[in-house]
Amino acid sequence: MKHTLYPWERAVRFDRGVLAGEVEPGQHKFPRHVVLHRVDLRPRSLTPAAQDVPTADGVLVRVTVVVRWAVASATTFVVASARPEDELYTAVQLALRSAVVKRAHSAVDPEREAIAAEVLAAVAGRAAELGVSVSEVAVRDVVMPGELRRAALAELVAASEGRAALERARGETAALRSLLNAARLAEEHPALLELRALQTATTVVVDRPKRA
Repeated sequence: MKHTLYPWERAVRFDRGVLAGEVEPGQHKFPRHVVLHRVDLRPRSLTPAAQDVPTADGVLVRVTVVVRWAVASATTFVVASARPEDELYTAVQLALRSAVVKRAHSAVDPEREAIAAEVLAAVAGRAAELGVSVSEVAVRDVVMPGELRRAALAELVAASEGRAALERARGETAALRSLLNAARLAEEHPALLELRALQTATTVVVDRPKRA
């Protein structure tokens, strides 16, 4: 029987049920009692479902990660587990939980990179057992409970209103200070009032009708 393997594929060969090695890309012809299990070696992404993880201070935080992985050993990938992708999925979820549960809820979002690095280090061993290499882990989403989101929004609004009130108070203080200075100058130098009156005096011009 003829088999064609593409450059991104490897095949694990079984001869009458016995593991007989790997087959490289190209065209091959084997007897009917030889069975090939094809494995795709191209990198792929795994996005486990978001899970609600309790933080160190008892807040449930919903976290989502993206994992970049590829098959490193076709033979191990086929032999080690009936569902290696599911095994990797579970390992990532457990590692993520361990990384989040020891942090306060306020530290989860700012420490995304640290959490991703911990997950990557934690799953490396299990991934190797499955014939997989994990090249990257990224924390995609961190969602706080609705009550905390509303409280954070209220805090932002209050802070904005406080800054606006402070600016208004500063403006009023500056205006009062200006008036106080003007009153002090007028008291000390009465002639300034007369000069000001001359500056603000208006001149009325009356147009005379033209003679015929």
